[in-house]
Amino acid sequence: MPPPKWKALADEIAAKITSGAYTPGDRLPKIEDLVSAGKGSKSTVHAAYKALEADGLVIASRGHGTVVRERTTLATAAEREQRSKITGSSWRAGERSDSHMAGFIAAPEDVAEALEIEPGGLVLRRSRTYRDEHDGSVVSHSTSWIPAGLAEGLPELAMGRRLSGGTSIDLITRHTGRPVARRHSSMWARTTTATDAGLLEIPEDTQAAVIVLTVRIIDTSGLTIEYGVDVGGPGRRWTKEEVSE
Repeated sequence: MPPPKWKALADEIAAKITSGAYTPGDRLPKIEDLVSAGKGSKSTVHAAYKALEADGLVIASRGHGTVVRERTTLATAAEREQRSKITGSSWRAGERSDSHMAGFIAAPEDVAEALEIEPGGLVLRRSRTYRDEHDGSVVSHSTSWIPAGLAEGLPELAMGRRLSGGTSIDLITRHTGRPVARRHSSMWARTTTATDAGLLEIPEDTQAAVIVLTVRIIDTSGLTIEYGVDVGGPGRRWTKEEVSE
């Protein structure tokens, strides 16, 4: 049995928001325009818009129409680490994480280069998915790569669950007694790949820009203790607020 017309229309628009076809601040078509385009009756379109609003995807207001809601923004590894020190959680407001996984694998070439080890060397791969609490969409997929020698001394890192004692960096620096000395961060955009689509839970044929954030974290001995890669969902953006002294 096919879904109600309003549900099918809501799903169609939600997919465009998730893929980035509609971005934060975009105004959705007027109800009358969708009716004229054959998307359904006024009541059908109205019900679809109300469902999108209930899911937290849009905001409706008199005089402004129905506008795509500002989505949870991306966070760098340094920001998550700092937030964890202050609040005990790396989550931003309106965000949660799930799908925590961990396991030892042979290092891919780019990971080996970042960690300054031989390609194929043993590393711990930790991953998790950050979601928008309002609509459940993926804000970003985060992967951390840690040299096996460090990870083997911290069995909780390989348990495949959310850490309760701070971030992985917190645990490593406490274990070694060597604090973080510097970070090398990069950020760029690329067109969504099939792998990205799977991680971000969007259609495989999505053609939209995603933001990639990487960071190499180096301790006071010069050892790269973690390499992180975050892929942000289409339509997400990285923001930073700076206060003038």
